[in-house]
Amino acid sequence: MMKNQNIHRIIISVLALLCYANTLTLHYALDDRMVILESKYTIQGGWESVKAIFSEDTFTGYFGAEHSIVAGGRYRPMSQLTYMIEFQLFGKDIKERIGDLDDYYNLHNAEHEYYFYDTPLPFVNHLMNLLYYILLCLLIYEVLARIFPQYEGKKWFQSLPFLAVLLFAVHPIHTEVVANVKGRDEIFAMLGSFAALWCSLKYIDTRKWYWLIVSFLAFTFGIFSKENTITFLAVVPLALYFLNNDKKRTADYFITLIPLVIGTVFFLWARYKALGSMMQPDLTSNILNNPYVHSTRAQQIATVLITWGIYLKLLFFPHPLTHDYYPHQIAITDFRNPLVWLLLVGSIALVAYGIWKLKKKTVPSFGILYFIITFSIVSNLLFNVGTFMNERFVFMSSIGFTLIVGWWLYLLATSPIPTLQKSAIGITAVVSLLFGIKTFTRNFTWKDDFTLFLTDVKTSDNSIKCNISAGGSCLQIWKKSHKERDKRDAYRYLDKALKLDDHALNAYLLLSELAFLDENYELAYQAAYNATLIDPQNPQGQNLLSQATNMQKAHELDPVNKLLDEGKVDEAWREVNKILEKDPNNIVAKNVKGNVLGRGYGRLDDAIKVFEEIVAEQPDFSSAWENMGIAYAIKRDFTNAERCLLHAHELTPDNDNIKLNLYYMYKDKGDEAEAEKYK
Repeated sequence: MMKNQNIHRIIISVLALLCYANTLTLHYALDDRMVILESKYTIQGGWESVKAIFSEDTFTGYFGAEHSIVAGGRYRPMSQLTYMIEFQLFGKDIKERIGDLDDYYNLHNAEHEYYFYDTPLPFVNHLMNLLYYILLCLLIYEVLARIFPQYEGKKWFQSLPFLAVLLFAVHPIHTEVVANVKGRDEIFAMLGSFAALWCSLKYIDTRKWYWLIVSFLAFTFGIFSKENTITFLAVVPLALYFLNNDKKRTADYFITLIPLVIGTVFFLWARYKALGSMMQPDLTSNILNNPYVHSTRAQQIATVLITWGIYLKLLFFPHPLTHDYYPHQIAITDFRNPLVWLLLVGSIALVAYGIWKLKKKTVPSFGILYFIITFSIVSNLLFNVGTFMNERFVFMSSIGFTLIVGWWLYLLATSPIPTLQKSAIGITAVVSLLFGIKTFTRNFTWKDDFTLFLTDVKTSDNSIKCNISAGGSCLQIWKKSHKERDKRDAYRYLDKALKLDDHALNAYLLLSELAFLDENYELAYQAAYNATLIDPQNPQGQNLLSQATNMQKAHELDPVNKLLDEGKVDEAWREVNKILEKDPNNIVAKNVKGNVLGRGYGRLDDAIKVFEEIVAEQPDFSSAWENMGIAYAIKRDFTNAERCLLHAHELTPDNDNIKLNLYYMYKDKGDEAEAEKYK
């Protein structure tokens, strides 16, 4: 028996390692940005960050102020703490390169991501996820072997715990958890939950009270990683009921729950202190954070049942997979849909069967009830979780599914008919191979945001959020490639997003930026204007609107610039002053006036005064900063020239003309090394 168990442990570990070995080559994707790349507390480190991690919403380190951007808030400090520790050990040099963490725009500079790739940090983050996952699989195996020892045959493949955990280890639906570093909260929650269950079983075996203390610590670790650990308040008694042990007493059901209840109360108190409420009310009207905002309760329940059907389908046949099930990838439905009634009847039947077979302590009964209990908290039935569904939501529950499938395979493996035994081996091998291949190939999709968004948008083609993400990715790619195809794709995805939701703020912001860079200033203005209608206080929308307005005005000044280029300085001076008489606040005209003074008349000090007035009035007007830098460079005041041109570059990093002026300024200064950076 012990020999078989060692074989099982080796096979489970090796297969999990093979399936996820390629995650060690991945970068960061999706919410990794919020908890690692752009999290102030992860990067800052120290005791102050530790206190903040345990006393504030998980996303505070990213947003800079507490925001309930998803239903219920987020309080998951344990995984966040490990990200911070790993950063301080393997990525501390990045902190100095990033600079001021209190500067919101500096903290969220997307270019900083590349600093991480100069360190071993991405490898370490993914390695730790993989090791934690292997540890979890082994722990689940030990727990199931303890609960169901009667389902261990003489041959190595005749083992229910082994078959169940084998399928769990290779199941592709877990790629979102393991391949995405942020998924560590799911792994930790399940680790803590099963460790608490294991300690409860050890207490019954040994009657040693210290196992209850360890159970408390394990459960607290799990629940501080993710809230769904709380479901083990019901799972532990269920497991004890199925446990065949002469030492078990009725009082054990209550004694083993004491450390779990204490851990729960401790967590709820900490969560309340951090978020200000036990469960924050869902007040958002944004469909991306509340998919049922426009639905009736009946429509919500009907749609939830449809998502349950999708989960079941993915457990049996995990293809295609996607990270995005946001509106309108899943259509709102109602009880006129026959499939809803089929799923409702099926769900009731499963519950009834699980309860009916409970007295006989059958494996399917345990699997069904375990799945229902652990899935309940993320099912969207009890409360809104902020999205229709996610593949990671069934991570903890899926062992219930693989336990039932493993039970069927166990019956074949222990059949007295040799052919059926061979068929069990064949089926297990084929399913494991197919699942393993799917898992391995799916992992590559999680390489980075670009890969993830542009892959999954083909599956989640009706998702508002995924189309926005894909459009934003194409925009970033186009900025570097300047390929027409990339620009066209960016327009296509953003247009699709706005057709799906004409109030999609981020789609308008990205479209305005795209159109501005494409020199379609009318579209840039309209998109920015629509964004400010949706959120008048949005600084990015205000800035884009200002830029588009300025460029429209700049076109009106083309004749003046032409006169200046032709050397007709006096005419240019008269024309620009005429425009300013009609519109004294025309900041673009003021900028041209400064150019006439500097380039035309050589009055550099007067020109600089004009530019200083402009940036005092509109600090984000990069053209004035650029022109002021050029004026200083002509005066050989390279300190101020560098200051102004670098600020202009910071405001508009994709402006090739500013890069060229930086190049010439550094050349004139004699700093060849810096000049080469902007060549």
